[in-house]
Formats: sequence, structure tokens, C-alpha cells
Amino acid sequence: MSEDPTEFAAFEIETSRLILRAPELHDVEAMAALANDCGVATMTGRMPYPYSVADAQTFVRDQRARRANGQEWALAVLDRGDEAFLGCVGLTFTAKEPTAELGYWIGRPHWGAGLATEAARALVDHAFEHTSINAVTGACRVINEASRRVLEKCGMRYTGSGLSPAPARGGALPVDRFRLSRRDWESFKAWRPAVLRPVREAMAC
Repeated sequence: MSEDPTEFAAFEIETSRLILRAPELHDVEAMAALANDCGVATMTGRMPYPYSVADAQTFVRDQRARRANGQEWALAVLDRGDEAFLGCVGLTFTAKEPTAELGYWIGRPHWGAGLATEAARALVDHAFEHTSINAVTGACRVINEASRRVLEKCGMRYTGSGLSPAPARGGALPVDRFRLSRRDWESFKAWRPAVLRPVREAMAC
């Protein structure tokens, strides 16, 4: 992580379709409406279910402190067109080693549009560009194929399966684990798309 963990405490990221910024109290009603969904919450280890406006308020206030001391970046995912709240994406930084763990969720009405991948890639790029972490890790429930695809589309490699703490689910859950090293990320970013050129058909003899 950067030597000054508060240096990047406040930032926004724009992508082709999204804005990523710190969650605010005016987001809590929309956040609670999307997060109060069993299909969303049960794929996470930390999100309570049912999920209330009070839960959203607690999350926003807690994130301010965690962001300020460099423990975590949790960002609201907004539609770039109308700034509607769509979900969250975040990185939790590991104190013992220079790595960060990726997490995300998108509300059910917005599934299947590639928004989680777009948000996750943008935040991963930001972390590698602006901190000294050497890897980003991720984990998904073994039954969550959609989340697995997000991690793979971010360039992460499968590293194995195991149990992960899930305090909101009452214990540990079996997960698949993934990892993207800085070296691999730099290799991906160095790729350039091939240029297609028209080919003239050879004239018949």
C-alpha cells in the first residue's frame, strides 16, 4: 500500500458506463433496496440479510473510518448517465503483506450487463497504479459461477479452494480463491490490440 494510507482516501473513478466513488448517506435508501435481496446477500460473507436502511447507514459511516486509515476502499458503483446507485466494489488491504482482496456486489436488476467486471477492473487498475501492492486476490462461493467469471475477466488465476470466514452467514463458507500478481497485471496492460488489414484476393491465373 502507499506509504501514506490516507493519500488516496478520497478519489473517484470514471469508466465508460460507471462512476465509482465513496458511498454517502444519501445512497443508503437505494443501497438498502438492492442489498435486501437474499440472492445478493448470501453470495457474500459480510452483508447481513435482511438488509435495512440502518445497516446501510452503518456501512457508510464505518467505511469513512476504514478508508481514512487505509484499511479498505469501498466504493459505490453508480450509473454514469443518471448516477443511479447500482452496487459496491472494494479492496481490503492486508496488514501483514502488500496485497489487497477484491469484493463486489451488483443489484439484481443490473445483473448480466458486465458492470461488476467493469467496476472491478477499474478499481484493480487504480490500486496497482497508485499503491505498492504486489497482488490482488479474490474469492467467490463455489456455487457462484457469475462471480468466478468476474474474477477471471479481471485476469486472476485460480489458486485453490478452501473455507473463508463468513460472519454474516454464521460461520465459514467453501470458496474458490484467485490471485492477480503485479507482474501479470503489467503484462496484461502492456498488450496492444492487433490491427486487422484487408487482404486482396489473389487474381486467378
